[in-house]
Amino acid sequence: MQTTDRRAVAKAAAGAPGRRADRDHSAQLGVWELVLIGVGGIMGAGFFLGSGQPIRSAGPSVLLAFLLGALVTAQAIGAVVSMAAHHPVQGSFAAFADMYLGRFAGYLQGWTYYVTSVLTIASEAVAMSVFARVWLPHVAGWMLTSAFIGVVVAINAFGVKNFGRVESVMSAVKTAALVGFIVYTVFWLLGRTGQVVHVTGTAGLWAGGVFPNGVTGLAQSMLIVVFAYAGIGVFTGAMTNLNSPRAMDKGAWWTVILLAVLYTLSIALLLCVVPWQGVSTNTSPFVAALHRMGVPVLGQIFNAVILVASFSVMSGAVFAANEILIGLAQQRVAPDFVRWGRGGRQTGALLATTVCIVAAVVLSYSLPANVYSFLISASSFFTFMTWFVIFWTFLSWRRRAATDHRFVSSLAFGQPWMTVVMMLFIVVLAGYALTNRDQRLGFYTCVVIWAILAAVYAVFLRGKGGRVEPSTGNGSAPGRADGRG
Repeated sequence: MQTTDRRAVAKAAAGAPGRRADRDHSAQLGVWELVLIGVGGIMGAGFFLGSGQPIRSAGPSVLLAFLLGALVTAQAIGAVVSMAAHHPVQGSFAAFADMYLGRFAGYLQGWTYYVTSVLTIASEAVAMSVFARVWLPHVAGWMLTSAFIGVVVAINAFGVKNFGRVESVMSAVKTAALVGFIVYTVFWLLGRTGQVVHVTGTAGLWAGGVFPNGVTGLAQSMLIVVFAYAGIGVFTGAMTNLNSPRAMDKGAWWTVILLAVLYTLSIALLLCVVPWQGVSTNTSPFVAALHRMGVPVLGQIFNAVILVASFSVMSGAVFAANEILIGLAQQRVAPDFVRWGRGGRQTGALLATTVCIVAAVVLSYSLPANVYSFLISASSFFTFMTWFVIFWTFLSWRRRAATDHRFVSSLAFGQPWMTVVMMLFIVVLAGYALTNRDQRLGFYTCVVIWAILAAVYAVFLRGKGGRVEPSTGNGSAPGRADGRG
């Protein structure tokens, strides 16, 4: 590169929005804190409570579904890590799409993920209030919901480092509980717990064959299994607090490995205790398995762990939503005040996100239950779009970035062809979801929200500001096409 070009890049980097250089050094996370945040943000109540439905749909082949989900997750995280190594920006989902697909793509990607996060937080808070009333039956649901939201906001109010510590503790609790379930189940199957064993064993595990409901059953289970891995935004938002691409890659590998092992091993052992035909879709299959093993006390403890899991997912989703919102403000497609904050605290973004969460919760208590469920199913299609655009952006980055000294995450193996396969896989899953009436209604809701976002962009934002320009491949921070910082 010529000297004038170097100076231009340096000038752009000095005032580039979305860059990480303005973060306080004390706000940095360690690799294992990042892993625990990633596991905590992904492994939530959707797995502990919702795994019954994919088990009933797929039977034993649900194990294959969870492995396929891990593969898609690995490719998506690998794509983001590769781009983040060269552009360590906040709100990476939106910023990368802005750089390589255009300003409107970045805008739509960012706001899509933000709306999805808010809906996730609100739904988890409402679900937690229903669950907590088992122990607090005389407390109004809206009061419990408000209390849970207040605690989660407080956790995020104390900055990145404190968020990392609290989220790491909650992740450790969830992980330890699942490991404890695995260990106890193994001992129970071996007859070492002193309990009377009425076990289905591996013969019961494979009852009816690997695909008792055919490939259709496997496809139906994937619609839910993919969402058990869908919280990668928490990981990708937190990983920009690491200084080394290798550290990001290491954290990504361990996050995916831990999730894949914990998910598949725990489900396999569960099916050795409870036949897949007998798994309930209304309660946690893990709690049901513990009751079957004759330890209802452990079932109550696991119920408490599910509550912690919801707390963890909510906390991580707030953090990820704040990161995206700050990135959108840096791209001038969100109010500038959300960038306000000191010492690793996301004060402005947190205030805005809190208002949005409260509005979503009020909506959930005001609208009929089926309308709110449509909004939640719409978040599923938002997730499909987010992942598809990540892969599309990665392909564009790979084509345009300089090959010299270009770091590509080892999780993005087989690219570019594997990336294309993942995009086709997501399209097939989304298309299959439209065969379900409830999912179609959610899709229509999703389209309406997209239309509103597009209209806002066309009326108020088109032609204003400028898009983020990618660096020339040397890892410099991005500048803007209009030259403004």
